[in-house]
Amino acid sequence: MPALETARTRRRWHIVMALGILASLATLLAVGVGPLDVIPLDILGWALHLPLGEPLSDLQQSVIFDIRLPRVVMALLAGIGLAVSGCLTQSLFRNPLADPGLIGVSSGAALAAAVTIVLAEHLPIWFFHLGPFALPMAAAIGALLATFAILRLADLAGGEATIVLLLAGIGIGILAEVGIGFLIFISNEQELRDLTFWRMGSLAGNGWAQTAIVSIPVFIIAIFAWRIAPALNALSLGDDVAGHLGIPVASLQRGIVIAVAAAIGAIVAFSGMIGFLGLVAPHLARLLVGQDHRWLVPASALIGCVIMAFGDLVTRIAVAPAELPIGLVTGALGGPVFLFLLVRQMRHGTT
Repeated sequence: MPALETARTRRRWHIVMALGILASLATLLAVGVGPLDVIPLDILGWALHLPLGEPLSDLQQSVIFDIRLPRVVMALLAGIGLAVSGCLTQSLFRNPLADPGLIGVSSGAALAAAVTIVLAEHLPIWFFHLGPFALPMAAAIGALLATFAILRLADLAGGEATIVLLLAGIGIGILAEVGIGFLIFISNEQELRDLTFWRMGSLAGNGWAQTAIVSIPVFIIAIFAWRIAPALNALSLGDDVAGHLGIPVASLQRGIVIAVAAAIGAIVAFSGMIGFLGLVAPHLARLLVGQDHRWLVPASALIGCVIMAFGDLVTRIAVAPAELPIGLVTGALGGPVFLFLLVRQMRHGTT
């Protein structure tokens, strides 16, 4: 048994290291490829201040540092945040088909963004003094209000915490979608286009300021998920078993909801709706490293980085000079995987 466990641990280390290398290569490609191509070796030499490749011109440095690098870093942060949020959500509900969108936070953010886009002329003037941060601020507030509503409904309803949180999140999401539908109905053509494009997700327009804001909740949820990995392993055995093992189940569940809400709210606020990544990344990680959350969390985060880095590259070069919404790319990957999971669970009789 010790030899088997050692071999399993070594294999998991190799997988995580391979994912890290793949994520690094994807990042280099995303930074270097575009209308102005830059050789990855030249980028490494410039970033590390080493005599590697050819020195970059002032134009190349400006394009990389001011335009591409911030959005690629945002893509990596979104990949980490969405993947880890999906991992926590699936652990919370003990279902590999669970997605962070079930909690209703994304819908709350989308409703607030829709209000800002469609009812702009009725909002206070001071709100638009925030400039490019007005829409993200509204989305973040919507995500925060949705979280408070879910937790409050859970308090009022009582009962089994996991089921109540799930049903409260679904209910909030339905109400938010009704509100969005009404705003779409009364919007004009330009407002409809803006709202539709925002809901499909985009990394364009994000600079270092936006990246710095999003990095805070993403780092928090990544560290939080890593720290509670043993508790998540216990939680996967059931609430009763986890409670007998000394895990504060109710507090842990609320902590997961709050951490996921903060990360999803920040990502959605600055990048729009990015679907299916929270479903796909944890499941792929589970196939590679198993159910142990000590390995599942970092593997999910790295897979999220790979998907988002390549996704950002595809959005910029697929229909250049136009740009595809990132949500379409992740959805194109997530849809088939979701159907595969559904069929797989039905065959095993676990739906």
